Amino acid sequence: MFAVLSLITALASTAIALPAPALEARDSWGGSVSLGPTKSSIISAVTTLTPGVAPSTQGGELFLWPGISNGTGDLIQTTLEQWPDNSWCGAVAGEWCVRASLFGSFGQLDGPYSLVKGDDQVKIVYTRGEAVSGGWTRTQNVTNAVTGASLSTFSHMSGPMTGWGTGTECDDGCTGTINEQTYANTVITLEAADTTFGDTIATAAGATYTGLSSSEGGKVWTIATIKVPAIRSS
Repeated sequence: MFAVLSLITALASTAIALPAPALEARDSWGGSVSLGPTKSSIISAVTTLTPGVAPSTQGGELFLWPGISNGTGDLIQTTLEQWPDNSWCGAVAGEWCVRASLFGSFGQLDGPYSLVKGDDQVKIVYTRGEAVSGGWTRTQNVTNAVTGASLSTFSHMSGPMTGWGTGTECDDGCTGTINEQTYANTVITLEAADTTFGDTIATAAGATYTGLSSSEGGKVWTIATIKVPAIRSS
């Protein structure tokens, strides 16, 4: 069964130097829902995350994300982040920074970043594009689901992806989430039908889901809602 922790096996021990902080420490975990590995390959994944208000202050690092990976290679991950100082994206107390990122043996690569308020609905779309040497062009598009405003985007070559999962990370003694996170209208499309993909669903730390269903003979999988409870500080 696909576990959320397997999504991060591709993380490198160091990250490329960027104006924004790099996601290095991975200490403890809150609630999660995951699917995989599939017998096929993921060609697209769409979800809308409403994060809730971030803690008023932060002593560590707090990350919320949906990711896709094959457990041994790259990790495609758009992350909502709270650091002790989130001014790098223009966020103030109670707000998040968001950016599309890719992790692998090369370290960390990022798209542009934006601020996100607690009640914003953040639509995160992962798509597989044209075949290139070594894999496919994979694109992350992050928008405000209500206004359509672009929040981040990133494209890079990656290989096949077989698992999808949410993550809630509380690192370096962070202040944990104080509100429930919700994921709405999650749709994962596979290259070929896999009627057993739904059997791999797993939850952890009080996270719940409703409305798991499939269509097109097991090629398209939908989760109506995912709810991840607030967590305590690590």
